[in-house]
Amino acid sequence: MEQLRKKILITGGAGFIGSHLADRMIAEGADVLVVDNLSGGRKENLNPAAKFYEVDVRSPEISKIFKEEKPEIVFHLAAQPIVERAYENPRETIDVNISGTLNILEACRLSDNLEMAMVCSTDKAYGKSKDLPYTEETPLKGDHPYDVSKAAADLIAQAYFKTYGLPIAITRFSNTFGPGDPNLNRIIPGVFESILKKNEFLVRSDGKMVREYTYVGDIADGCAKLSQNISNCRGEAFNFGSKNIFSVLELIGEIEGILGVKVNYKILNTAKNEIPEQYLDWAKAERMLGWRPETGFGDAIKKSFAWYRDFFNKK
Repeated sequence: MEQLRKKILITGGAGFIGSHLADRMIAEGADVLVVDNLSGGRKENLNPAAKFYEVDVRSPEISKIFKEEKPEIVFHLAAQPIVERAYENPRETIDVNISGTLNILEACRLSDNLEMAMVCSTDKAYGKSKDLPYTEETPLKGDHPYDVSKAAADLIAQAYFKTYGLPIAITRFSNTFGPGDPNLNRIIPGVFESILKKNEFLVRSDGKMVREYTYVGDIADGCAKLSQNISNCRGEAFNFGSKNIFSVLELIGEIEGILGVKVNYKILNTAKNEIPEQYLDWAKAERMLGWRPETGFGDAIKKSFAWYRDFFNKK
């Protein structure tokens, strides 16, 4: 493994995806700084080799951290990522996801040694486009508070590249799963909880909504590829996805087959404003970064389930 001798700042680095990325960057030899307010991140996720700042990304402290630490690469993953919470508190979601991103980008703009800043967007930013799979050229048309907040942050990042020449790359992930995600409102963790606690899994939708599921290790690998291909990344957006495209009921069936269990579920059909079908074209990341998802779905589910078994045993 080639050593990455860079100082890297990861916002949301105590969170689900951010902590996997921090571990990956440290393993590659990087000097990693983590900024996280622990509203969704967990201290248990922090790599002891990382320098930790318990700071909100909207705080004026961010500019001080940048001036003192002088990061060369910034991965901005901090966000309010829970769709249901966005319904309940749109002001918080929009403020965190837009103002937080703006604060990070301003600190990047005023930095004199920045090589690359990655802004984490989402496939939800594409909204309900019927042109599938979504390519990076698909217009951003989110219409839900979470979707809109991420689409706006995505567009602001593009503006900072076009206006100030800031070396920005944008990532749009599909539904990400794997060890370390304590959010049981997401489908795969919720199914695992149902299996381990022997209770009923409540399907909020009609069970027919189609999504793409990508293992967190492959997402971390995609981010790492960005840091290794900085010259190819500036001003570009990249989709990161997989071939694991299932409806909710198909996903439950896949998990049942992989783990050899039966999932007791009930369809509520109470979900609001859901996107019926959504998956990504990630050929650009494969072509320009040499990235493709490497983890088989069966192996990913087994690795993830093992983590949740330990997680619930410790509770």
